[in-house]
Amino acid sequence: MCSTNAVLLRARYATSASPSFQVPKTEREVADMLAKAGSGEERKKIFEALLGVQEVAAKVPPKARGPAGVHLIPIGRTKLTTDQTGVEVHHSPFEYLSQTYQNTLTALENIPPSTVYRQAVHSVTQNNLQIINKYLSAAAPGESANAVEDRVRAAEKELGVDLIEKAVEQADDEHQLVLKMIEFKAWEELEEKPVAGQWDYFEVPSSTSYPRN
Repeated sequence: MCSTNAVLLRARYATSASPSFQVPKTEREVADMLAKAGSGEERKKIFEALLGVQEVAAKVPPKARGPAGVHLIPIGRTKLTTDQTGVEVHHSPFEYLSQTYQNTLTALENIPPSTVYRQAVHSVTQNNLQIINKYLSAAAPGESANAVEDRVRAAEKELGVDLIEKAVEQADDEHQLVLKMIEFKAWEELEEKPVAGQWDYFEVPSSTSYPRN
């Protein structure tokens, strides 16, 4: 419930429901206006006028951009929030992920096939791409919002994420990492050879004894 002060404050900035409606300036005027109302319906109209009730336009999903900056087609999600701070609903997750995974696989071709990194990332990315393409191609004409979310949840389960938006973040990060690996040529020999034994773990001989407290 709004307090009288809140009603007055909002009324000063609201658009009146009727051009002839006189916005009250004091709490007393609000009380008198409500007291003179002949019915609950009339009191409701007074409050609507005070609060400047207006029709709220349906939220239009933002246009998502693909990895190459091309606008993607929204899949018809009506979900407004992910319930996680800082994580916004992605309206074209399947198409975006498909493009990102393909870009990652293409970039991996610049890394020698014998490297463990390329082999591991290629395997995971190729598997994820197959999952996403399966649900991307499963879209049906006139698909309901519930059916869309069912597809999203099924994809999330197969990808092993709680939100498909997290899969988008992971895919972006992996793609950027591949580009960095190519830039730094991480598979090449080190310019400065490590000192012998530098990477050996420190070991305590089994015969070593320590004083007891």
